Amino acid sequence: MLITVFIILGAFLLIVQTTIFVRTPQWLGNPDLLFLLVLFMATKIDNYRGIILTMIFGLMMDTFSGFVPGLFPAVYLGLFVIIKYISRHVIIDEPTHQPPLAAVCYLTSSGAIYLYMTVFNPSAEIFWSWRDLLLQMCILAIISLPSFHLLDCLVSKINTNKNRMFSSRRKSGNRFIS
Repeated sequence: MLITVFIILGAFLLIVQTTIFVRTPQWLGNPDLLFLLVLFMATKIDNYRGIILTMIFGLMMDTFSGFVPGLFPAVYLGLFVIIKYISRHVIIDEPTHQPPLAAVCYLTSSGAIYLYMTVFNPSAEIFWSWRDLLLQMCILAIISLPSFHLLDCLVSKINTNKNRMFSSRRKSGNRFIS
């Protein structure tokens, strides 16, 4: 159930990000909402579900981006694994850690994408602008707190509904029959 809800949510966020936010003025920014969803999954969801969802979101992003196939699944999976590894040693799921985590992870993944494109596809014109990158980092840092809170509420709601479905069975009056 959680995977289905997150796939639908990720598809919706990707559609919003690639249709509505592209039409906004350049100076206003274009937040990467799917990136925040992957970041949330890396901090809050278990490994197996997170890896499956991360690969699905990476493939969806590859479809919409038109870059080298496999680039976004590799970047998202690398980000997921690194955050899971770091979270074993450092507490990073606290609300005060989410804005800097979003900014640093976005800078790292953007740098990895730029480096990959310049090394393995030098004919592609990739534009690196510090102003745009800093604007995206600030936007992601600002919206990371409310989005993580909403996603955390969504996960807890899904988990309570799942537990309620299995525990709503009426018990018989006989205590020997369950």
